[in-house]
Amino acid sequence: MIRVFLLLSMLLGSQAFASDKSREELEDVVEEGSLESFVAKAIAHAKATVKPTSMEAISQQLRPFDQAYFPESDKPVPTVLFFHGCSGPTASHEQDWAKRFNAEGIGVIAVDSYEGRGIDWQQACNMQAMTPWQRSADILATIEDVKADPRVDAEQLYLAGFSHGAVTIWAALAQASSQSAPIGLAEWPEVGFERHVQGAFMFYGTCMQPWTVDVEAVAFLAEDDRYIEEEVCQAYLPNHSQQAGELRLKLYEGATHTFDHAKPNQANIEAGSKYDPVATEDAWQTMLAVIKGGR
Repeated sequence: MIRVFLLLSMLLGSQAFASDKSREELEDVVEEGSLESFVAKAIAHAKATVKPTSMEAISQQLRPFDQAYFPESDKPVPTVLFFHGCSGPTASHEQDWAKRFNAEGIGVIAVDSYEGRGIDWQQACNMQAMTPWQRSADILATIEDVKADPRVDAEQLYLAGFSHGAVTIWAALAQASSQSAPIGLAEWPEVGFERHVQGAFMFYGTCMQPWTVDVEAVAFLAEDDRYIEEEVCQAYLPNHSQQAGELRLKLYEGATHTFDHAKPNQANIEAGSKYDPVATEDAWQTMLAVIKGGR
């Protein structure tokens, strides 16, 4: 039988289970239905409660809270758009990755999906606000906005997402494939998704709706992740569309959720998450090879 954590893992990071009450409530919901109905209910709830918005409004909410890390360069550089997990931004996590990328001449823009909207992380982790099918609009608005940033080579954008952020990227890939608008937008915005996005890196997320856009993607999974079942992605992989960009799975033996956090927060520590420098280094080399291959 699929573990209850599998069903919850699509949207939730480990902080979502900080209280026993939250865990019990969510497990009760999952026990009453299948993965498909669980997702369908979450999407239906979001469609019923999310207020209509625009790309301009999203940009106004996001851009003041971006954290940008760029190497010294006299020309635009490939840039990674960085999307946090449901527990929100972690400065040390962003900075650790930015240091690696910047040393290779690659920029990083870390997007905060919460601060400008006044969202508490628990609302997102418990699906009260900001599901991935809505948050995917943040990816589109950021792609559109960075085109005007002289530091950014807009022809070489890469997406990196962690837990909730990883599922958000997957949602964007699926929506780009069907040209279906993220929840809250009236229509699919023509931002040139396939033209600008060259790669997608999804850490400890899961695999959902199929996608067909020509974007190379890597899913980084942890064998001892108590929230993610790697078997879901392993089952999806043989059915991945041949029209789509290549999808690779990297499964790290003994690794846990948030394995790339050198300084995990207390909730993650209590949930058994541990930093894995070997897995982190392999993920880094994998991402670097994708980006260098795109230059």
